Amino acid sequence: MVERRTTTLLDFAIVASAAVVPVLLLVLIVVGVIRPLDPAFQGARNGDRHVSVRQVAALKTFERAIVRRNTVAVGPPTALQLLDGVPQCRAAWDGHLGLLDRVRAALARSGMAPPTPAQRLAAQLADLDDELRRFSTGANPRVSGAVGFDASRWFEAVGEALRLPIEAPDYPGRKFTVQCADLAGAAATLARSNGRMLGMLSWRGTEVARVISRWRPEQFVEISARQVARANPWRGLPGCIFMGNSAASADTPVPAYFVTGPRAPEAELCARPEMFALAEDRGRATPPTGIAGEATPDLPVDDERWKVPPSLEVMLQSLSTLRRPSGSLYRMYTDAAAVQEDTATGYRYGPNRIDVRGSPIDVGFSVDLTIDPSVQELAQKTVACYTGRQDVCRALGMSRNEDAGRALGHRMLERAMVRMAAVAVIDVASGRIEALAGALSPCTRNEYDGPGRGAGCDKRLPYAPRYRPDALLNAAVFHDAMPASVIKPIMAEAFLTDPEVGARWLAAERAGMRNPGTPAIDSLRGQLMRSNSARFLDRMFCADQGFAHCERPWRVQAMAAAFGWNGGCATPRDDCGKRDLLFGRAVDVEDDSGGVAPLATLVPFGRLLAEPLGGKLDGPFRLRPAVALDSGKLRACAAGADGQRPSRDDWEKCRGSVVDVVVEGWGQGQARASALGVAGMLASLAAAANGQLEVHEPHLVSALHGIGTDGSSSLQSAVSRFGLADAQPNRLSRDAAEVILSGLSYGHRAGTSRLACEQVFDPRSCKNIDWIAGKTGTPSFPNDDRSLDELWRLCGRGGAKTRAEQAACGPLRPYKWYVAAYRTERGDPRWTKVIGVLTERNWIHDTGRIHGAGDHGPNPAAEIAMQVAGRHAGFLPEHGH
Repeated sequence: MVERRTTTLLDFAIVASAAVVPVLLLVLIVVGVIRPLDPAFQGARNGDRHVSVRQVAALKTFERAIVRRNTVAVGPPTALQLLDGVPQCRAAWDGHLGLLDRVRAALARSGMAPPTPAQRLAAQLADLDDELRRFSTGANPRVSGAVGFDASRWFEAVGEALRLPIEAPDYPGRKFTVQCADLAGAAATLARSNGRMLGMLSWRGTEVARVISRWRPEQFVEISARQVARANPWRGLPGCIFMGNSAASADTPVPAYFVTGPRAPEAELCARPEMFALAEDRGRATPPTGIAGEATPDLPVDDERWKVPPSLEVMLQSLSTLRRPSGSLYRMYTDAAAVQEDTATGYRYGPNRIDVRGSPIDVGFSVDLTIDPSVQELAQKTVACYTGRQDVCRALGMSRNEDAGRALGHRMLERAMVRMAAVAVIDVASGRIEALAGALSPCTRNEYDGPGRGAGCDKRLPYAPRYRPDALLNAAVFHDAMPASVIKPIMAEAFLTDPEVGARWLAAERAGMRNPGTPAIDSLRGQLMRSNSARFLDRMFCADQGFAHCERPWRVQAMAAAFGWNGGCATPRDDCGKRDLLFGRAVDVEDDSGGVAPLATLVPFGRLLAEPLGGKLDGPFRLRPAVALDSGKLRACAAGADGQRPSRDDWEKCRGSVVDVVVEGWGQGQARASALGVAGMLASLAAAANGQLEVHEPHLVSALHGIGTDGSSSLQSAVSRFGLADAQPNRLSRDAAEVILSGLSYGHRAGTSRLACEQVFDPRSCKNIDWIAGKTGTPSFPNDDRSLDELWRLCGRGGAKTRAEQAACGPLRPYKWYVAAYRTERGDPRWTKVIGVLTERNWIHDTGRIHGAGDHGPNPAAEIAMQVAGRHAGFLPEHGH
């Protein structure tokens, strides 16, 4: 008898494994087969994929199928119409199940036949047509007319796409053919998530004319690879964006916040000590707090994103080649195998990697911002309040005395005090930009983000809505306007340092400073505080010497350069008057190591007494040549229309060759500045008054750095040409700067900013405030004396006939300026901060008149500056009670 073999543990393991394998296979089939067959999960099958050449080609077939809705010949097709219209895809879409499909259906046991590919595609096309209707007919649509899906045109486009091979520049010599699965995937992509992708496409009515000129006459939409591309997740993680300082008393700053994207690994990375702290400080450093995104118009009041400047991603765009491991410069600096001569700088950083769960990951270089998160939050909330966010006003406890306890700006359209507000705050000693805030009222935003105006917006406004994405960017740096009287500090510095009269005028002003009380009306300080433009023009055009042999206009022009304006204007350039936002460099600076221009984000800053080449406004600008001015024409211009001097119309009616230069003396004509530019201008003056011998130009980035691992080299050596611009000698006179700021310090006491001050503080306080010194400015506006009803009759119904009437219907907007230096340290006589504010005035609801016509009424830009500076300096409570 054969002895029965004893069952071992190995036998049990083999049997168990054999039993487990079918179970695992069943689980895989359930997850991969049954779950997708459930209608609740059908959308998940069309998850985001990396864009392929075939996918883009399939998406572009819809460019011909999306047409004006009243011209649709055949609407969304049925499944049978799809099979007939695209016979090449009948086998793929008709629903005849193969072996695997039959197994799936059997395992699903849903009791009903699963939808065929043709049925799913027909449902998706019907959904797409519904979303097109909603997208093109809702409030403020992004397209110029109602659009729909035309199946017959799509069938034609699909037939060509399936028949004709396509080529792609990225794959030279290779040809691709669109597949039926690509077409189904394209339809699913467009219909997914309630048509979310439609808002990312280029539409007729929102794209600029230059782009639309390439389209077919009947084309309404364009789809490109750029709009549907997805970043490669295997190329590493972008560097961090740090700001703030949580260790103010320590020798080495530690960032308080970092700005992150939506990916969780980015937030985890930026909280690691290697990313922000030196090796010796890591044990003591507090990790910074992550903020996902930047400020947007509809943020909740308590959201942390108020601390991040709007449009920050655009501002830092030029650094993406270093911040992202996929960037070409990142690769050149971190490729250890390359030789030094491969790059213009000859520097190498070496690998910039960090260990993530046991694997080395490439990480882009990180950016340290100069933004002060608390000041940025205060400034951004203030401009939001003044552009209509009443919930923000209440949270800040922000009010105006004129509103008498009611909502701030309640008398205005939209209950918004202004239609646009931009604020820049600069630290005087360091040139660090501490805040860049910008906001638009909802109806102003409508005028720039699409072809329509919201239903609640006043149709009488004289500006036709059109898509201008540049106007939606942060106005503190991307928007400029005629500077008007805020150029007077530049002019005054030129007067007080004039080789002929400067010493005498300066001595008289300093003698006047020793006398208490408001400056005399005929003094330079008195003319500054009252913004007496006529008397300033007298000085500029040498009325003291009979207007003859006058060189002062060209000294004013040269002085503008000493204030940081007119950069790049020596020769004709498109970027005349701009400046690098990131590191404070001039536009025409070159790298010392070989003529390579540094990475930069060029933004409007300031230009004065420049002219377009050949008189073409869209051409490059250059400095006006210093020519002799006709003294007779100057004398007639100075007398004005009534021919009398002095009188109220002095310098207001000029003719002949001097007109363009005189207009620039008003701060108008071709003169332009941004909120950042006027703040930078006054920061130079405040630095001179403080006795600083050197000045740093305004800059947003304080440093670029890699991972602080032991033995790693400093990024400073690798990319020094992308670093902060060197400090420059201060070219302004300290004595003159003190005189000018003394005059400006009386503006809120008895000058042009008094009424604005009395909206924020009480009148007695305004007379005693000595911690702020500012200058107002009001560019010309042709409709100060017209109501919205008059403008509607004139502009809305084509009634403009004369040149003056056409100007009234033109693009000029009613701006107000204010720029001021202020002190944040009590007991310290130095000016510590400068704030520049640009606003677009609003119309009064009941009268239809523009608020603050001319120099009448409180200046809202000055109000905003005093609201911010008063809280920053501790003279107003920071939050409501």
